[in-house]
Amino acid sequence: MERALLFTAALLAASLLDFLIGDPPRRTHPVRLIGGAITMQEKAARRLFKSPAGLKAAGLLITILTGGLVFTLVFLLQQGTYRYSVPAGLILETYLLYIVQAGGDLRIHVRRVRQGLEKGSLSQGRAAAAMLVSRDTAALDESGVSRAALESLFENSADGLVAPLFYAALGGPALAALYKAVNTMDSMLGYKNEQYGELGFFPARADDLFSYLPARLTALLILLASFGRSAFRRGVGVLKADRYKHASPNSAWPEAAAAGILNLRFGGTDRYGAGFINRPLINERGNKPVPEDIDRGLALFNRVSFLAVITTAVAAFLLRLNGGGYPL
Repeated sequence: MERALLFTAALLAASLLDFLIGDPPRRTHPVRLIGGAITMQEKAARRLFKSPAGLKAAGLLITILTGGLVFTLVFLLQQGTYRYSVPAGLILETYLLYIVQAGGDLRIHVRRVRQGLEKGSLSQGRAAAAMLVSRDTAALDESGVSRAALESLFENSADGLVAPLFYAALGGPALAALYKAVNTMDSMLGYKNEQYGELGFFPARADDLFSYLPARLTALLILLASFGRSAFRRGVGVLKADRYKHASPNSAWPEAAAAGILNLRFGGTDRYGAGFINRPLINERGNKPVPEDIDRGLALFNRVSFLAVITTAVAAFLLRLNGGGYPL
């Protein structure tokens, strides 16, 4: 019972911190340490391996070493701190569960896009959207900027919010940190291009695997967070029809559910560097996003966040109450 109560309290406190203040300052964020370790391993891999097979094997080694090291360090730190002092362990656990979540930071960045457009400054909206997406935002109109913000909001609702909570409920901070490491490796190495196609193969596949269940859970939470029977039915219909319309096996699930609920059209042609990528349309009959739709999207995201936190907190409590989950 004590472990169940302590962990649930830490998870709720961490989620509240994430909601209120977002990420810690970038310079002090522990994810930067993970990123630095990945960068060093990439440089070493490129010095040691030149063939496609060698680079692919190096990518597998980076995935195992980085994920294993992060999991082990967090596990031992958590164990040792709780054994030394329960209050200190609770504080540390709260901090660890806070830093693996990114829902608050995502909300802040999307709100900045809306604030820029609300002031009538398309350039500010474009600049804020550029902090969320990798596409070129310089030539986007208001609808394009709004679409970019909303697509990022719901695609990242899975890996930035629901997935860390899901893995925290199953295995505490160590498993949540392992997921964060895998997701970071994918964001740094998992590009399908000539430079990273081989080295990033296993990091990308690992992220696909770890994100498989959370992406589908996120889509379900989005449906449950809808208001009205017609919106729910439309969300279910779009999800069924368009859940695979993305290069990633997971990303279209939350996007399709949200596009249906909000009755908006996602996808289309976007500039990336010197070229263009044409993504399949999600909810093709939906409306083109406008700045006001960002407010509706944020309201939906807030409801999804609340459901995600409550659901995982209850699940985590029950797991630990029965002796499961992350050990003390």
